[in-house]
Amino acid sequence: MAEEKYGPTSDDSALSSWEQKNGDTPDIPLHPRRAHLSEAFAAHPDVCMLQSVLDAAMHDAANPVPVMIEVQPGLLALLAHVGRLDAARAGQPPESPPRLLSQMVGNHLEHLLHTLVTDPTSHPHFAEAWNRLCEVEGAPELAVPIGAAADTPSGDHGPF
Repeated sequence: MAEEKYGPTSDDSALSSWEQKNGDTPDIPLHPRRAHLSEAFAAHPDVCMLQSVLDAAMHDAANPVPVMIEVQPGLLALLAHVGRLDAARAGQPPESPPRLLSQMVGNHLEHLLHTLVTDPTSHPHFAEAWNRLCEVEGAPELAVPIGAAADTPSGDHGPF
Protein backbone atom coordinates (compact mmCIF):
# COMPACT_ATOMS: atom_id res chain seq x y z
CA MET A 1 0.00 0.00 0.00
CA ALA A 2 2.79 2.44 0.89
CA GLU A 3 4.49 1.60 -2.40
CA GLU A 4 1.42 2.65 -4.35
CA LYS A 5 1.22 6.00 -2.60
CA TYR A 6 4.95 6.78 -2.45
CA GLY A 7 6.44 4.61 -5.20
CA PRO A 8 8.64 5.83 -8.06
CA THR A 9 5.70 6.53 -10.37
CA SER A 10 3.90 8.87 -8.00
CA ASP A 11 7.17 10.59 -7.03
CA ASP A 12 8.09 11.17 -10.67
CA SER A 13 4.68 12.54 -11.57
CA ALA A 14 4.58 14.76 -8.48
CA LEU A 15 8.03 16.13 -9.28
CA SER A 16 7.09 16.76 -12.91
CA SER A 17 3.93 18.53 -11.82
CA TRP A 18 5.83 20.72 -9.36
CA GLU A 19 8.48 21.56 -11.95
CA GLN A 20 5.86 22.56 -14.50
CA LYS A 21 3.98 24.77 -12.05
CA ASN A 22 6.43 26.14 -9.50
CA GLY A 23 9.93 24.86 -9.98
CA ASP A 24 10.50 25.59 -13.64
CA THR A 25 11.77 29.12 -13.17
CA PRO A 26 13.45 30.80 -16.11
CA ASP A 27 17.22 31.20 -16.01
CA ILE A 28 18.47 34.64 -15.05
CA PRO A 29 19.90 36.21 -18.19
CA LEU A 30 23.67 36.53 -18.10
CA HIS A 31 25.21 39.96 -17.94
CA PRO A 32 26.24 40.96 -21.47
CA ARG A 33 29.87 41.49 -20.38
CA ARG A 34 30.23 38.40 -18.19
CA ALA A 35 31.67 36.12 -20.92
CA HIS A 36 34.25 38.73 -21.92
CA LEU A 37 35.18 39.40 -18.28
CA SER A 38 35.51 35.67 -17.58
CA GLU A 39 37.85 35.24 -20.55
CA ALA A 40 39.94 38.25 -19.51
CA PHE A 41 40.07 36.99 -15.91
CA ALA A 42 41.19 33.52 -17.06
CA ALA A 43 43.98 35.15 -19.10
CA HIS A 44 45.25 37.22 -16.13
CA PRO A 45 48.82 36.10 -15.28
CA ASP A 46 47.99 35.46 -11.61
CA VAL A 47 44.95 33.37 -12.56
CA CYS A 48 47.01 31.41 -15.12
CA MET A 49 49.63 30.68 -12.45
CA LEU A 50 46.90 29.66 -10.00
CA GLN A 51 45.40 27.33 -12.59
CA SER A 52 48.79 25.72 -13.11
CA VAL A 53 49.26 25.19 -9.37
CA LEU A 54 45.70 23.87 -8.99
CA ASP A 55 46.17 21.42 -11.87
CA ALA A 56 49.40 20.15 -10.31
CA ALA A 57 47.72 19.76 -6.90
CA MET A 58 44.71 17.93 -8.35
CA HIS A 59 46.88 15.46 -10.26
CA ASP A 60 49.59 14.95 -7.64
CA ALA A 61 50.10 11.21 -7.14
CA ALA A 62 53.32 11.57 -5.13
CA ASN A 63 53.59 10.27 -1.60
CA PRO A 64 52.95 12.82 1.17
CA VAL A 65 55.97 14.63 2.52
CA PRO A 66 56.65 15.14 6.23
CA VAL A 67 56.23 18.66 7.56
CA MET A 68 57.16 19.92 11.00
CA ILE A 69 54.78 22.26 12.82
CA GLU A 70 54.85 23.83 16.25
CA VAL A 71 51.86 23.37 18.55
CA GLN A 72 51.32 24.48 22.12
CA PRO A 73 51.50 21.44 24.45
CA GLY A 74 48.12 22.22 25.96
CA LEU A 75 46.49 22.29 22.54
CA LEU A 76 48.17 19.01 21.64
CA ALA A 77 46.79 17.50 24.86
CA LEU A 78 43.34 18.82 23.96
CA LEU A 79 43.59 17.26 20.51
CA ALA A 80 44.63 13.92 22.01
CA HIS A 81 41.80 14.04 24.56
CA VAL A 82 39.12 14.81 21.96
CA GLY A 83 40.66 12.20 19.65
CA ARG A 84 40.32 9.55 22.38
CA LEU A 85 36.68 10.54 22.96
CA ASP A 86 35.89 10.39 19.23
CA ALA A 87 37.65 7.04 18.85
CA ALA A 88 35.79 5.56 21.83
CA ARG A 89 32.45 6.68 20.35
CA ALA A 90 33.40 5.06 17.04
CA GLY A 91 34.64 1.90 18.77
CA GLN A 92 38.11 2.29 17.30
CA PRO A 93 41.57 2.77 18.74
CA PRO A 94 42.60 6.43 19.00
CA GLU A 95 44.83 7.97 16.36
CA SER A 96 48.08 9.56 17.47
CA PRO A 97 48.11 13.37 17.72
CA PRO A 98 50.55 13.66 14.75
CA ARG A 99 48.15 11.55 12.65
CA LEU A 100 45.18 13.70 13.75
CA LEU A 101 47.09 16.87 12.88
CA SER A 102 48.03 15.41 9.51
CA GLN A 103 44.35 14.68 8.79
CA MET A 104 43.34 18.18 9.88
CA VAL A 105 45.95 19.91 7.73
CA GLY A 106 45.11 17.63 4.80
CA ASN A 107 41.40 18.41 5.14
CA HIS A 108 42.12 22.13 5.27
CA LEU A 109 44.28 21.97 2.15
CA GLU A 110 41.72 19.85 0.27
CA HIS A 111 39.08 22.44 1.18
CA LEU A 112 41.35 25.23 -0.05
CA LEU A 113 41.92 23.37 -3.31
CA HIS A 114 38.20 22.78 -3.83
CA THR A 115 37.32 26.38 -3.00
CA LEU A 116 39.87 27.86 -5.39
CA VAL A 117 38.91 25.45 -8.18
CA THR A 118 35.22 26.27 -7.90
CA ASP A 119 35.57 29.99 -7.19
CA PRO A 120 38.97 31.67 -7.37
CA THR A 121 37.40 34.95 -6.24
CA SER A 122 36.83 33.36 -2.83
CA HIS A 123 40.43 34.40 -2.15
CA PRO A 124 40.86 38.19 -1.69
CA HIS A 125 43.77 38.42 -4.14
CA PHE A 126 41.71 37.00 -6.99
CA ALA A 127 38.56 38.85 -5.89
CA GLU A 128 40.51 42.11 -6.12
CA ALA A 129 41.81 41.16 -9.59
CA TRP A 130 38.24 40.38 -10.72
CA ASN A 131 36.92 43.61 -9.26
CA ARG A 132 39.65 45.68 -10.96
CA LEU A 133 38.74 44.02 -14.24
CA CYS A 134 35.04 44.77 -13.67
CA GLU A 135 35.89 48.40 -12.98
CA VAL A 136 38.10 48.74 -16.08
CA GLU A 137 35.44 47.08 -18.26
CA GLY A 138 32.64 49.28 -16.89
CA ALA A 139 30.75 46.51 -15.10
CA PRO A 140 31.07 47.36 -11.39
CA GLU A 141 27.78 45.58 -10.72
CA LEU A 142 29.61 42.28 -11.30
CA ALA A 143 32.19 42.97 -8.58
CA VAL A 144 32.38 40.44 -5.75
CA PRO A 145 32.46 41.28 -2.03
CA ILE A 146 35.84 41.04 -0.32
CA GLY A 147 36.75 40.33 3.31
CA ALA A 148 34.08 40.85 5.95
CA ALA A 149 31.56 41.84 3.28
CA ALA A 150 32.00 38.40 1.69
CA ASP A 151 31.08 36.56 4.89
CA THR A 152 27.53 35.32 4.97
CA PRO A 153 25.55 36.23 8.04
CA SER A 154 25.58 33.45 10.57
CA GLY A 155 22.31 31.74 11.32
CA ASP A 156 21.15 29.96 14.41
CA HIS A 157 23.96 27.55 15.27
CA GLY A 158 22.59 26.00 18.43
CA PRO A 159 22.07 26.94 22.04
CA PHE A 160 25.35 28.80 22.47
